[in-house]
Amino acid sequence: MDELNELLIKNLSQNSLETRRRYVQSITRWFFQDGIDGLLRKVWRAYGDEAIMHDLLRWSYLAHEPIMGACVADALFPLENGIAIPATYFDKFLAEYLGEVPPDKTRERTKINFKRLGFLDRAKGKPDRLTPVIPQKTSFMILLHHLFAPRAVRTVELRTLLANPFWKYLGYKSEDAVRNVLREADAAGVIGKYIVADQIEQVTTRCSLDEWLKKGMRL
Repeated sequence: MDELNELLIKNLSQNSLETRRRYVQSITRWFFQDGIDGLLRKVWRAYGDEAIMHDLLRWSYLAHEPIMGACVADALFPLENGIAIPATYFDKFLAEYLGEVPPDKTRERTKINFKRLGFLDRAKGKPDRLTPVIPQKTSFMILLHHLFAPRAVRTVELRTLLANPFWKYLGYKSEDAVRNVLREADAAGVIGKYIVADQIEQVTTRCSLDEWLKKGMRL
């Protein structure tokens, strides 16, 4: 990590050394909280797939940036793709979330970051529009194993899985969309089983995260 930090400080484009150091701290918090050989590096080694990495980088950023994550899970998720978003929509949400009116710079940076993440289409003189973010199904399966079955096979109730906003961060817009992925995974044999019976709805993995990555399994 020390070597990575030095390389980042050297290669980031900001003129101020203090600004570059601050950015490096943010990058470490967003993407390397589990160390230099954590999930993101393991996934890149296993797949070398930029589409999957974009999904996981988006998830990791939102998972470690609480305000941005809350905006996606609670403000953007209920909206239909393509809808024009009123200029004050984020302002109102941020004020309620923070308990105070956020600075203009915070509100604008929030919108800029959502554009970079792929959630917003922004054009001068026009209202922001919510754009669809289409994740890789394999990305969902990797995070399912990472979050719920990192070391061993496990059975997870669907309500427990859905309570974690990781699927919203990936870009899924409904619980039924998640169910469809699980049905497809069940049919493909890459999970143990997906059961819907009476009031029971649960998924059982077939392997641990390390086994999934070692085999380079996909959906």
